[in-house]
Amino acid sequence: MDLASVVPPGARVLEIGATDGVLARALERSGLTSRYLGLVPPEHLAAVRSDVGDDLAHRVHPLTSPDQAIRNSTDVLVLRGRWARALWAHRDLHHVGQVVVERSTGAQDVERRAAALAGRTIGRLRDQGHVVCDGIRLDVYEVPQHREPAPRTYFSPVWGPAGLAERLKEAGLRYAVLRWFETLPDIAPGEDLDVLVADDDTDALRALLESEPGVLPVDLYSASGLDHSDFQGAAYYPPPLATGLLDRAVVHTSGFLVPAPEDHLRSLAYHAVYHKGPSSGFPSVLLGRTDPDPEHDYPAEVARLAAPLGASTMRTLEDVDDYLAAVGWRPPLDALRRFAPSNPWIEAALGTSTGVPREDSELTVFLVRRRTLATLPTADVLDELEHVGFDVVEVIELDDEARARTARSLRGGNWGQGPFPVSGGDPVVVVAALHHDPDPPGPDLQGRYPHLTNAEVVVAKQRVRRAIEARTDGDGAFNPIHSSDNEEEAWEYLEVAVPDAVERIRADVDERRAELRTDVSVLRTLSRGRRARVEIVAGSDGPVVRKTFARGFLRFMEREVWAMRELSGLVDAVPPVLDSGPNWFTCPFYDDVLGPLDTPRSPRLVPLPVLRQMVVVLRRLHELGYDLVDAKPQNFVVDRALGLRIVDFEFMYRYEGDPPPLERSATFVDVAPGFAPDRPVGDMSYDKRWLPYTGMPLAVLLDGSEQEQRSHRRRHRARSLVGVPRVRATGLARRAYGAARGAKGTILWRYTLWARWRARSAGRSS
Repeated sequence: MDLASVVPPGARVLEIGATDGVLARALERSGLTSRYLGLVPPEHLAAVRSDVGDDLAHRVHPLTSPDQAIRNSTDVLVLRGRWARALWAHRDLHHVGQVVVERSTGAQDVERRAAALAGRTIGRLRDQGHVVCDGIRLDVYEVPQHREPAPRTYFSPVWGPAGLAERLKEAGLRYAVLRWFETLPDIAPGEDLDVLVADDDTDALRALLESEPGVLPVDLYSASGLDHSDFQGAAYYPPPLATGLLDRAVVHTSGFLVPAPEDHLRSLAYHAVYHKGPSSGFPSVLLGRTDPDPEHDYPAEVARLAAPLGASTMRTLEDVDDYLAAVGWRPPLDALRRFAPSNPWIEAALGTSTGVPREDSELTVFLVRRRTLATLPTADVLDELEHVGFDVVEVIELDDEARARTARSLRGGNWGQGPFPVSGGDPVVVVAALHHDPDPPGPDLQGRYPHLTNAEVVVAKQRVRRAIEARTDGDGAFNPIHSSDNEEEAWEYLEVAVPDAVERIRADVDERRAELRTDVSVLRTLSRGRRARVEIVAGSDGPVVRKTFARGFLRFMEREVWAMRELSGLVDAVPPVLDSGPNWFTCPFYDDVLGPLDTPRSPRLVPLPVLRQMVVVLRRLHELGYDLVDAKPQNFVVDRALGLRIVDFEFMYRYEGDPPPLERSATFVDVAPGFAPDRPVGDMSYDKRWLPYTGMPLAVLLDGSEQEQRSHRRRHRARSLVGVPRVRATGLARRAYGAARGAKGTILWRYTLWARWRARSAGRSS
């Protein structure tokens, strides 16, 4: 088997570190050098070019950086001599299809085998055998894990910058080299080309760059931030500004298209303040520090470009931001938030924002995407949002102009597929909704979404995604809905998407919040829930309980008031309705002596006499043809004087015919689909809602003798006592696992750094 037999026809071949032309000539004999590039140590350049002959000499170039062994664009990577060390950096080779490595002798070959073994062990390399080519022995490996395309790609030194400019002109593509183009066609070592390209030309430009093996870096950014040509998940510039820059691009003396002078200033200033921040070299009033050794002198370059245009002097990051705001180049807030994790200045600037006043409820804006509505009607989307407590204020279908504006301006301008097989499409429906019991995100969620203020937003989006997944196959999965992370961002979304509706929505939101504020003296707040607030208020004859409902959930109040009025005279445990209003009712206040059942250590068993009374009450309701649906021990109180009382009838359901047996009713088992108009949130199984507080199976609870029930509770307590160390051990195991995962990440990162260092060391003498 020879080298030609393992190189696919038409494959790009990059040979690193050759000191002879043996492999190049062998590939030429097989017609495989039309997409070949050889990088050789500079001191061997003349000899290798002479060895390969005139027809191939232009495809042999000096190896100018050790990084070129792992930072490149090719299908087949050939590593010669000591450059076999690059195998250590197998984590950086997932853009390559095959790696071909020259066998050596002595310590150099021992290292080659060790590096290959490391890659094969973790599945980064797959052995495909070995070949001999004119006496040179080569091992062949497949790289099975290919990465997605990225903004960073590479072009060929065979063309050089001048040749690239010619090819771009011939292709007629809309693009612009954004900055540091004054010296083109010369590119300084270590520098790259930053290229903005029209969306429609992005694939064509990438294909052109990658049509040959490349090592000269290009960062490719599409105008709207399409997948694989975005900046941190967002468009590089606000899409309308990017499109305008491309429309006004001019031809540089090098032949490349570049921004017009005014666009050049604004785009460079934008890059300095929003992408680079303190590393631009601009000082900051907020941070009071700057990078002492910036990659480029941005302050001097911005000043040079500003002078002939008569632009204001910009001495600090704040000055640059003010200038860009004045000329319409400041990005939307959600784009800034995407840039913030890598830009301390943005973090500081956002942190000083006054935002909106903190309220007990929080506004969220959901953007339903085009593909969603082909699978899930808007009404079903709203049902999923309402299920987790979102009080829908307004639903607006966007017209074509609003859709385009929203897609350009929000989500960083990037509405691509992301991690899903297909894109959900542009936003088509805006849903403004209040959540009256926002749940602060935990540490893990906050780490993923630093600006999120209500974890229920994620729960709601997950419900919509699951509803979509139930109707599509895996290959057709997509992200169906996008949302604001907090109220400040919600108002900005509305200003962009539906500016004419903002004041109307603001007035509606204010009204809904006011409706939840109690207009009588509140003695104590018992709970703030998704749908209602429960408070102890001053009544004419003493304290009473007042329950006030959000506007979007008045149907729950209607059911509760109906159930209490129907049953308070039939079942002693059901309290009467004392008074009611448009969105509230009052009932007696009970001096509860049962106490909380959920304790920090574990759930507490309900005293058996009380538990048996609970069953009597539920059985009586069942006999009358009613089902609480949301029944659980926490819905009972024990008044010091009156005894057991039941509260919370929001989900009360009346059977039209004979009810099912009590043990199969929604009182104790999960609600069947379509059983009731509303379903409580969460796990409704007996094991979740009842068992931790009863300590016995359902059959024993309903039909067991008192002695049998006590026996089960003793065994439950014994298991719980045994389980406490187990729970603690499980907690310790989880923490240990988390620590191990963190340690694994640290080890892998340190290995990667070492592997890159070792690969680069091939550029030095052994």
